[in-house]
Amino acid sequence: MKKLRFAVAAIGTAALLAGCGSDDGDSAEGDDGFADRPADEIVETAKSAMQDLSSVHVAGEVSTDGTVIGMDIRLSDEGECSGTMDVGAEGVVEVVSTGGESWFRADEAFWTTAGIPADQQALVLDKWVVDSEGDFAEFCDLDELIGDLFDNDDESAEKFTVKGTEELDGEEVVVIEQDDEEEGVSTGYVQAGGEHYMVKIEKTEGEDTGSVTFTEFGEDVEVEAPAEDEVVDLNTLG
Repeated sequence: MKKLRFAVAAIGTAALLAGCGSDDGDSAEGDDGFADRPADEIVETAKSAMQDLSSVHVAGEVSTDGTVIGMDIRLSDEGECSGTMDVGAEGVVEVVSTGGESWFRADEAFWTTAGIPADQQALVLDKWVVDSEGDFAEFCDLDELIGDLFDNDDESAEKFTVKGTEELDGEEVVVIEQDDEEEGVSTGYVQAGGEHYMVKIEKTEGEDTGSVTFTEFGEDVEVEAPAEDEVVDLNTLG
């Protein structure tokens, strides 16, 4: 399932959350004239705001290497995480991470893809499995995910263009477009007021495409560990 995290990173990097060096940015409330700032400054401000997040809800659908991946997940910088990942024919996985432990629950398609024979799947179907390898815990790390959305390619700043403002879910956003010769055109939407978070990134051209939204910034991520009788450890199944 690392494919999912890398897919989000691919969309994010292409959709302007890349480069721009690093500075403190400006996330002050009521910042008049934000949409009139240079494109690279707007991007840098959004980058700084996202890196300061304590939690976020990430949802959307991306396509990479011919695989369409859906996600709906809430995660925090303390490793609290709960959500669902859908990799189409490869299966659907629910994930929970709390208190330094992580579990996942997968459907039949996932276990078939993983090579578990049908006559043995009864041991794991409808059960929460201990994430002993840390594959899902890695995705549930907010700092890791946000870090994957950025790189330090200073040349990226030259490709940003402010395309004006529009209303998205009842909120004014600044639309930033990035035109890359190799990756194609991608678009990011940054809150015009408030903390200037990136609320959406999308890309419709190139190898990696999709749309991802970010909401519930800084809200509590409430997660409950699975009951003991609903948990299995693959390492003990023989």
